[in-house]
Amino acid sequence: MDRTVTLQGNGAVHPRISRQRTELVLSQPFFGALALRLRMVEDRSAKTCWVDGESFGYNPDYIDTLTDLELRGVLAHEVMHVANGHCWRRGPRDDRRWNEAGDYAINPIVLSSGFVLPKDVLNAARFAGKSAEEIYGVLTQEAKQKQPKPDPQSQPQPSPKLQADGQSSGPAGKGQGDKQGGKPDAKQGPGPGGKGSGAQPPSPSGGSGDAATEPGSSCGEVRQYQGADKPVKEAEWKVAVVQAAKAAQMRGKLPGDLQAMAGAAVRPVVDWRAVLHRFAQQSSPTDYSFATPNRRYLHLGFYLPSLHTPAVGDAVFVRDSSGSVFDETQAQFDAEILSVFHTLKPARLIVMDCDTRVTQVQVFERGDSPEIKPVRGGGGTAFTDPFNRVAADGLNPAFLVYLTDMHGSFPASAPHYPVLWASTTPLTRARKAPFGETVEVIC
Repeated sequence: MDRTVTLQGNGAVHPRISRQRTELVLSQPFFGALALRLRMVEDRSAKTCWVDGESFGYNPDYIDTLTDLELRGVLAHEVMHVANGHCWRRGPRDDRRWNEAGDYAINPIVLSSGFVLPKDVLNAARFAGKSAEEIYGVLTQEAKQKQPKPDPQSQPQPSPKLQADGQSSGPAGKGQGDKQGGKPDAKQGPGPGGKGSGAQPPSPSGGSGDAATEPGSSCGEVRQYQGADKPVKEAEWKVAVVQAAKAAQMRGKLPGDLQAMAGAAVRPVVDWRAVLHRFAQQSSPTDYSFATPNRRYLHLGFYLPSLHTPAVGDAVFVRDSSGSVFDETQAQFDAEILSVFHTLKPARLIVMDCDTRVTQVQVFERGDSPEIKPVRGGGGTAFTDPFNRVAADGLNPAFLVYLTDMHGSFPASAPHYPVLWASTTPLTRARKAPFGETVEVIC
């Protein structure tokens, strides 16, 4: 395979790309200003085009297959990947699926801005307005649901003695059979975007909504920026996006979709894990007490109080089990639950699952080595039952954290203990909780 990569200076830009970039500057100044920030790289090993936050790579053979309008649209497409921060936010995610998620996120904006894209690009109405992270979660969940389930008849059957041993492996909740029973049936919970029917969400323009009915291809790849100055490069692009948006707005050439996108692209991303730990720490009673004097000053004759942290009460975590919070997010949330448990050492760790009602409760005492079971449930969403359960059981939690997409009915009144809503829906689109603090969970 020919892997020739040629860096091109300003005087060696592919003539067709140069012309269409100039057209962007004149007709679509937002895209044009940002396109000028990318250096051109001829890369015959690429299938189509790519962008990494610093360069625009292209295969000239692919460029020759595009009309002038399609080429202009591809340039805008790649610019949008960088403007949305897709070059910085991939992390450990699968690169191919991340690229598809990014395409689904930006192609509707590119098309609504009046551009023409090559035929059969990835575009689905069900993803309109969603971020690449949200779409990636849906695609990942759908991929898991499509994996063939093992045929029980083809599995080797254990001997009667082994089977009996497996059934008597320990108390309830500790055996393998119970762990398997704790997993929600794929038919029980809703599919991504659903709320309990298990059916796939309605699809755009006549499709069934299943990924198999949404064929498409990518007209350009987004690659992770590999430079050591990644934070600097990301900050520079955020400033450039704001400046390009203001310049285009002054010329009256900034569509509404782009204005909203520019605001979202530069919105600071808060690490929800840090917020969770800060919330848990602040909700724990800490004060100065004379009961345990500060030994540092006793030899000087000063009897001063020391910082005293009494035992933390119960820590309550609630997981939305309606199916709207995907497995990958649930797994990362479970890891943070355990981290808080080991750090704060609460009297008890209580983990509830809830759709319209509490479907599972797990209680762990201080000193336990908890293994949190898979989420159990499926159906609609209502947030009232966990708070009712806390009151009915006479619990006095130090705090309660609720992981959900925020689509459901809230309790009528606020509880006396602190509440943190961990929203899997971006806060710009999430329902506002009537009480407590809210943090956006981005996984």
